[in-house]
Amino acid sequence: MGKFSAGLLCAVCCLPLQAADWLVVAKDKLRSVEIDRGSVMESDGGSRVAWGRIVLTEAQADKAGYKTLRALNRYDCRTRSFTLVKRVYLSADDRVLREENVDASNPSVVRPGTVDERFLNEICPLPASETAKKTSPASKRSLQEIADEAGRRAAAAGSTEGSERPFRRAELRLVKDEAPAASAKPAAPASAAAHGEITAKPPLNPEPKAASQEAPTPPVYRAAPPQYTPRPVAPRAPKAPASHAVAAAPVAHNPHAHWSYEGETGPEFWASLNPANSACSRGSRQSPIDIRDGIRVEQEELVFDYKPSYFRIVDNGHTIQVNYGSGSMLTVMGRNYELQQFHFHRPSEERVGGRAFAMVAHLVHKDLEGRLAVVAVLIEEGAANPLIQTLWNNLPLEKNEEYTPKASIRMSELLPARLDYYSYMGSLTTPPCTEGVLWLVLKQPMSLSREQIEIFSRFYSNNARPLQAQKGRVIKESR
Repeated sequence: MGKFSAGLLCAVCCLPLQAADWLVVAKDKLRSVEIDRGSVMESDGGSRVAWGRIVLTEAQADKAGYKTLRALNRYDCRTRSFTLVKRVYLSADDRVLREENVDASNPSVVRPGTVDERFLNEICPLPASETAKKTSPASKRSLQEIADEAGRRAAAAGSTEGSERPFRRAELRLVKDEAPAASAKPAAPASAAAHGEITAKPPLNPEPKAASQEAPTPPVYRAAPPQYTPRPVAPRAPKAPASHAVAAAPVAHNPHAHWSYEGETGPEFWASLNPANSACSRGSRQSPIDIRDGIRVEQEELVFDYKPSYFRIVDNGHTIQVNYGSGSMLTVMGRNYELQQFHFHRPSEERVGGRAFAMVAHLVHKDLEGRLAVVAVLIEEGAANPLIQTLWNNLPLEKNEEYTPKASIRMSELLPARLDYYSYMGSLTTPPCTEGVLWLVLKQPMSLSREQIEIFSRFYSNNARPLQAQKGRVIKESR
């Protein structure tokens, strides 16, 4: 999977923003199996990625504890195989309940006459000669055989135990291509052909309701183990999270190389702590900067599609970080970025025309190819913020111990009314200081109460990297 995995499993696995084009592949009285033809995207090596989903009836959703199971698959058109990348469980109102990244290195070959083949043919259409060969009388399987196969696939997608009852033979039926997809939301799809081993990732939701024998029963997860960071490419050591490195860091580094904001491990020594941190001293596009002399232009509008979600909060030794559920998107400059996490600095790391702010929230996003986009929300003292209060109410008691509260949050409560912004290319502001990060600094600040600011100060009174040289970079400013 190579480049694809590095760019996808870190953070990633975006839920599509374009209008969904759901095709119902199979259905019965309990659920339907669908593929989103509008989500198909090109990937490396001639492969493509696409979403599918299993939608349960209301009765089955009450039993299973979720309404929709969405999954992202990577399809290799050349070898006619696929690999499951991610599952996302959602409630009836499209709230993310749980997400599971799947580190599956062995693709599954698509067998003729299966629902997987139906999916693959939508993603990678066969040449006319091959299509005729596939549909010749000698190679056809009966509709009932295909329906039975779809039932087994769909049941497997909702369970890691394989203990679910298969679809009833008389109930499941294939649906013709022209059947419309009944979906009003462009939300994240999921795959009916959900195979592969699930990585150990804690849930974003409380323990789901117990399911009956007829309901697809998702695995039950309880405590959020501290040995991971969200959306990893591969497991890594738990005690050295970097505030911006939400997933695997773009440059491998020694997790035991301690760094801080002062003394002999402070910012001026970051590069000497680990060779992987060389960009911290040698880079030409480092962040933060004092934003001034920007070119005033009509910048493209920032489009936020933030969904309410459960969250995980951790004091990682450098900041308070909040890891967010899948499916919340930012669209800018022709790219879709998924929100990974957000965290805080005091005082603000960036300045605007020399002015510093009490704090800043950095909202870290990543696209399918691994590119980072960080939205900086400047914070000044004023009225209390309800989202921040929810976070502070659930602050962990120990460092590096993630806590998953039952409360959910709406990220829209952390955005100002006006979305004018400054944009420039920079870097992570923490080791390894990787460059190539798109920075979007909102011009209108948000407010926190003095008490809310002082609570963060009890944890971190100064966790801001010093300003870096602008070095002739272009800075654009919304008119």
